[in-house]
Amino acid sequence: MNTDKKTLIIGAAGKKSPDNALTLDIDPAHHPDIVHDLNITPYPFSDSQFDLIVCHHVLEHLDNIDPVLGELYRICSADGEIHIEVPHHTSWFANTPHHKLRFNYFALDPYFSGNDTWVTTPRRFTVKERKITFHRAFRRYFLHRIFNRFPRIYERFWTYMVPAEHLIFRLSPDK
Repeated sequence: MNTDKKTLIIGAAGKKSPDNALTLDIDPAHHPDIVHDLNITPYPFSDSQFDLIVCHHVLEHLDNIDPVLGELYRICSADGEIHIEVPHHTSWFANTPHHKLRFNYFALDPYFSGNDTWVTTPRRFTVKERKITFHRAFRRYFLHRIFNRFPRIYERFWTYMVPAEHLIFRLSPDK
């Protein structure tokens, strides 16, 4: 295994990954470079090992987000980025038996502000991008632009009338 790789793809799900990426998945049938359960910490990586960490539809399957974000913070380099995509809690595929966690636009806010006392790993992240995605039927009417500009209004008043699909976060650790 090449430990010089600077990209970590978590939840490979059997997809072909770039040559410069290391893949991690819980299921050996997906043929990842490393088989590991993300609920078990610490992860088998060095501090600040990766410049890019991609978590595509993984976090909603975990037991607790707090230790996971602590580990992502630890293994991401100071100049690195963490790309997270999760289903929005109103998405038609968010409520499956395999999904343990639910997310809305503000779900990760305690990790951005660092002010909430319930967060046991006081890691802080800078938000480089955060957006809600919608089905093309709603994008046709430019609702995604309005709702991303006013996410509090969307989450409070419109979320069940105009269900979202995904949430996308691009974060960098404050180290």
